Amino acid sequence: MTAIRIQPPVVVRTRLRPPVPHPDDVRRSRLLARLDAASEQVILVAAPRGAGKTVLLAQWLAARRCAWMSLSSHDDSPAGVWSAMLESVRPHCAGIAAPPAALLDDQTSLFTDIIPGLLNALASAGPLVLVLDGLDAVDHPVTRATLDEFVRRIPGNVRVVLVTARPPTGPVAALRAAGRLAELGEDDLRLDLAETRQLLATMARRPVSAAEASALWRDHDGWATGVRLAGLALRNQPSGTRLPHPLPSIEDFFRAEVLERVTSRQRRLLLYSSVLAELTPDGCAEVTEVPAAGEALAALAASSLLLGRTGAGFRCHPVLRLVLRSVLAAEQPGVLAVLHARAAERLRRLGDPDAAYEHARLAGLDDVAMRLAVEAWPAAHPRILLARLDRLPGAAPGADAVAAAAELACGNPARAAARLAGADDLPALAVRAWLALQRGDLGAARRDAARVVGAREPESSSPWWLTMADAALGTVGVWEGQAADSGRLVATAQEAADAGHRDVAVRALDARTAGLLLTGEPAAALVPAREAVALHELDPTRCVAPVVAYAYLAATAGAGHGTIPWSAGDASEPPAPHAEAFAWLLLAHAASTRGDARQARRARAQARPALAGLPSGPALAPLLEGQRSGRTPDFLPAVLSDRERAVLRALSGPLTLREIAAELNVSHNTVKTHVRSVFRKLGAHDRAAAVARGAAAVRVTLRAGPDGAPGPRVEVAPRARDLVRSPGLVA
Repeated sequence: MTAIRIQPPVVVRTRLRPPVPHPDDVRRSRLLARLDAASEQVILVAAPRGAGKTVLLAQWLAARRCAWMSLSSHDDSPAGVWSAMLESVRPHCAGIAAPPAALLDDQTSLFTDIIPGLLNALASAGPLVLVLDGLDAVDHPVTRATLDEFVRRIPGNVRVVLVTARPPTGPVAALRAAGRLAELGEDDLRLDLAETRQLLATMARRPVSAAEASALWRDHDGWATGVRLAGLALRNQPSGTRLPHPLPSIEDFFRAEVLERVTSRQRRLLLYSSVLAELTPDGCAEVTEVPAAGEALAALAASSLLLGRTGAGFRCHPVLRLVLRSVLAAEQPGVLAVLHARAAERLRRLGDPDAAYEHARLAGLDDVAMRLAVEAWPAAHPRILLARLDRLPGAAPGADAVAAAAELACGNPARAAARLAGADDLPALAVRAWLALQRGDLGAARRDAARVVGAREPESSSPWWLTMADAALGTVGVWEGQAADSGRLVATAQEAADAGHRDVAVRALDARTAGLLLTGEPAAALVPAREAVALHELDPTRCVAPVVAYAYLAATAGAGHGTIPWSAGDASEPPAPHAEAFAWLLLAHAASTRGDARQARRARAQARPALAGLPSGPALAPLLEGQRSGRTPDFLPAVLSDRERAVLRALSGPLTLREIAAELNVSHNTVKTHVRSVFRKLGAHDRAAAVARGAAAVRVTLRAGPDGAPGPRVEVAPRARDLVRSPGLVA
């Protein structure tokens, strides 16, 4: 039975004074500005221990009239908290009495007498900031309920600052919904690089380089206490000293602030789950085998913001996680490998071989890690995959072909060929087909790709190498003059994109672009060209550049400058010769259409050498011959200039050429020049034919002009929009 309190509890005066800013503290100017600009009545500062909450508020309140109360877990009873609250505001409010202890512990008296009286007194106290620091220390249900009621009903002249190190509850959601809450969280309080460097220099008592500060900022994730302790460790150390991570002082901090404040079951869960990047109830239960792991995880997450919520679970603070792994390695060194092995098996079963690989490697299971790395292809990033394969000893089935495909995606065909030495399975043949295309050997590419496609099993899913062979076979067909059959490339590109094989998707779309251009469908070719470029630009390090697509888009935009706009990262070899030659032909045709004879000659001079003596094939041979004789193949859409569009619009009316010149404020000869250019680009021989061809591509309507007079308006149909490359022939 709880004893009835006779005297009010003794209030330690230091709990009622804001801390004095320390000269070593970094001034948080950007956060102080946010606090100054905040108009909300309640400010919530919620961040883990050591994030710098108290330092920030001490700086902000230095020139403000405030009442401060530090809450204590040693006495969070109603009488303990409310006696401290009354003492903290008494200097700012006249006539606040000291109620008997029995009333302070009585819930009814608090709600009906003490809290209303305090609120009335505060209403006449003038502007005041009331800080409730350490709100996470309060667990007594009556205390929490009365504090929630007090905050909800606070008068308008008083601003309340709630400071907590665990997820806030109580009136926070209602205040947020009502627009009365301003919030600063862990991400806000994280030091930036400039603040980190300043704090390190202050604590170390010496200049700190930008590189040194950047490394320590990454190590400690901008966590203020970690950076401060790192600065202390740098004191009396020469510049460039690499500190151990985690620091012994940081380990001591977390032992005292976290590990010594939890139950034995929660401590075991924290240590064992430190191998996991994301903490979910199921994952923790399976990997750690801690009894009732889900309940322990929920209790930990509710007690500290060091466990931040993610989509499906929680994320441990990165510095704490590192400390936990260090403690676990020291206390139970043999357990780490077991935990990593369990995590690897769980993630492999859940279909995440990319994450499972790291756990298998850390568990010392190199053969499992190698197999998981191979299974992660083609969704894995090619450069990351290569680094993983090269890190492990031994080999695994299919590893050579996967590594070669990754090298090919990185634009390194020579390295891809070296990795395939001796391999002759189906995946290796699929990669070899693309290596043959890279050399310009269409026959070898067709043979290798056909062998892979011929081994396709009915009703089976398409592995990555089969999709790769399909794309190679379709590309060979384009350059061998069978471009009309390249429709399969669309489905192949989609299959590759769905599997995460971006390199093959881009290659297939690039070949499809070339196929449509070679069959006289320039408007349709814009679709795969744009898709290929968009896929490549998502991350150019995951795939080679689509040479034909880039050249075609540059040509249609009038931006060809005599060079192929492609980027293959650190590739040491040029693109496939047939694609490169065709790209030069596109740029040559675009330059010729613009009347830039010099650029056209330069581009034509590059087209034939790109094949380097290789057979040009039935698709490119007539184009190359036409370029040599000066004939221009018609595989690009006509592009009308703004003035030519205006002339075409005027030609649809009754005006003569002289009247058109007067309307456009240009000379008669200029209009005739534009008319000739329009005729040439539209393939027309007279005015009626030009208007008819324009009408076939656009839909003409009439609308009122600015002065009320009727005027022609030409709206471009979807495919015609590509022809004229404008938002419409608008009057």
